[in-house]
Amino acid sequence: MGQAPRGLDGDRRAARRILPGEDRQLQDPPLLEVRRRVPDDRHRQDPEVQDARRRRRGAGAADRGGDAHRVTDPGGGLAPPAVAPDLELLLGPLRLGGHLAPSRVAFTAHTTNLGRDGLPSQAHAAYYARRARGGAGLIVIEEVCVHPSDHPLDRSLRGHDPAIGPAYARIADAVRPHGALLCVQLNHSGMQGSGHPRRQAVWAPSAVPNPSTMEMPKVMEPEDITALVEGFAGCARLAIESGLHGVEVNAGQHSLLRQFLSPLTNRRGDGYGGDLEGRARLLREVLAAVREAVGPSGLVGLRLCADEFAPWAGITPEQAPGVAAHLLAPGGVDWVSVVVGSIYSIHATRAGMHTPPGYAVEVARAVRAVSGGVPVLATGSLVDPAVAAAAVASEAADAVEMTRALIADPDLVARLREGRADAVRPCIRCNQDCVVRTAQNAVVSCIHNPAAGHEADFPVLPPATRQRRVLVIGGGPAGMEAARLAAMRGHRVTLVERGPSLGGTPRLVATAPLRAPMGEVGSWLAARLEELGVEVRLGVEATAESVLDAGAEAVVVATGARRRPVEGPEAAAGAAVVEVRDALRGVLPGDGLVVVVDREGGYPAIDAAEAAAAAGRPVVMVSEDAFVSSRLGLTGEFSPWYRRAAALGIEMVPQVVVVGAGPGELILRERFGDRTRRLEAVGAVVVADHELADDALHRALRGRVAELHRAGDCVAPRRVLHAVLEGNRTGRLL
Repeated sequence: MGQAPRGLDGDRRAARRILPGEDRQLQDPPLLEVRRRVPDDRHRQDPEVQDARRRRRGAGAADRGGDAHRVTDPGGGLAPPAVAPDLELLLGPLRLGGHLAPSRVAFTAHTTNLGRDGLPSQAHAAYYARRARGGAGLIVIEEVCVHPSDHPLDRSLRGHDPAIGPAYARIADAVRPHGALLCVQLNHSGMQGSGHPRRQAVWAPSAVPNPSTMEMPKVMEPEDITALVEGFAGCARLAIESGLHGVEVNAGQHSLLRQFLSPLTNRRGDGYGGDLEGRARLLREVLAAVREAVGPSGLVGLRLCADEFAPWAGITPEQAPGVAAHLLAPGGVDWVSVVVGSIYSIHATRAGMHTPPGYAVEVARAVRAVSGGVPVLATGSLVDPAVAAAAVASEAADAVEMTRALIADPDLVARLREGRADAVRPCIRCNQDCVVRTAQNAVVSCIHNPAAGHEADFPVLPPATRQRRVLVIGGGPAGMEAARLAAMRGHRVTLVERGPSLGGTPRLVATAPLRAPMGEVGSWLAARLEELGVEVRLGVEATAESVLDAGAEAVVVATGARRRPVEGPEAAAGAAVVEVRDALRGVLPGDGLVVVVDREGGYPAIDAAEAAAAAGRPVVMVSEDAFVSSRLGLTGEFSPWYRRAAALGIEMVPQVVVVGAGPGELILRERFGDRTRRLEAVGAVVVADHELADDALHRALRGRVAELHRAGDCVAPRRVLHAVLEGNRTGRLL
């Protein structure tokens, strides 16, 4: 997060990063005379970068001809794609039934909360069309409810409502020009739904409560089962009549059909329970009815759970091939997506960064061995094109789901075709903004692609009417994104950072155990700034005077956050008290117990605790909340974190307040009682508290520069998404 330099206004040397200790008080000529870094040749094929360079040279708008996703050779034809052979496996067509998908990369069903009044909105059309334009081969619209008995979320979509037909048609019209196959997922969430939105009982095969809500379901009766099968068929017919290529039947996570298929949740004694033959009966009936409804030319996909992570009763990887073989009758299913996770392991379906990518590939391989030629789609955090391509190359799968990767970068496939894998904006698997099946009803987005889910709010970036000198102060996500957008518009941009490197808070967080992907936010932005020729100066502290001396026509302050002074009783521990940033830098006083006081419920305290445990220190985490790390429930990572904490020997102490401290000790008291506990042999106290805006420079510059903006944590300390979003908005304004 950083600041600006005195005498930032110039350096006649060839542009490069200015390292700490070099020219901190520069007295060179004006900013306008700074020469730019020339990126290497491989970046000259990127159309966006080419456009930005033309603007900076005063060439105005980019050429309008040609295909933005192709590289033309000097003779006017198409140059062969400069793609590594393994990656080419993702780019070839895939036969699904009587249709051909243009690539083997699928953008599959996931909750978006883009619906309005139970129907897909125009935002859906823009969202899916953007991924189709970027090269996705198969797109599956988010789940729709097949029967009025299911409406699990406030913004769930009613697939059984005839009014959904025109909404499907709008999405199809938007996607069709780009060649992707378009289907919709049909689902009934059963006991994993909620009766609260529609004030009705949820359905289930047996009297097993939802472990998340403890809601008790209605055990389905024969007439309910008949209505359900008819609901799937009717929704499938409506999808085909509205212009979709087909449907996907969900027997994976959040699915009544999986609940029937699994002995974990199916304890029936009739013909729909018992052995596999009985438990699979409903799913077979649904698949048969759906196939009849879509006809021979319509597509029918199956999303199938192959591991419930409940080996005492649920579907296991060893059983999965037998289950699949039982269901994949010739001519019935055109593809099967192999997924994992169930009622006790919701986090496993789209796991976070603490689970290695590709974790579900081997079970996909096992299913493919018995699929009888039915194409298999692999899942399991396949966000890296190389890992995804390896799944296809090893014949574990015929195609791959790269849903979160395409949320982060809708042009992933197009960039691979251009030989620009290095330019793909990486999905870091944080699940902070793309997993939105929560009570908050937030719209789907991405931690460092704020346009995701809000495509209409991010139109094509226009060139600036006049090139200006722009100074950005701060090298965290907000500052880098503002600099990137300003440079793409054609401005001459200088970014200064008081630290020794770009990246801001995510770069520091990436040093915590299992959090390395956070660093990719900054590294991707840094690479884009280099391509665009942005002048980057490191180790340069800004003052109001140095900014004024620089003579920039527009100034963006993105100086981040500052630590909150420790003011509670733990302050009495003196020099033993540090904050999270100190802990991540390895500053942990003493050699005894480390106590992490968690006042904000998220990852900062976790990162500090894991860093201390990795250093061999005993750790106790204390919180006033009902649960330590209470905010992790929003990303589905509460259970995985508690398992890691247990394995590391980290003790959790919720519902306590710190009431006293002294050398080597901390005194806790029950939040709702009078009992106390004394922690002894305390070597360090790490306080994880909300930070404060570092806005002093912005306040000092108000009214003194012609155009002043601020973005990110110096407005209010929040998450990376907000920093990138505000940086993007600011860059568009310049």
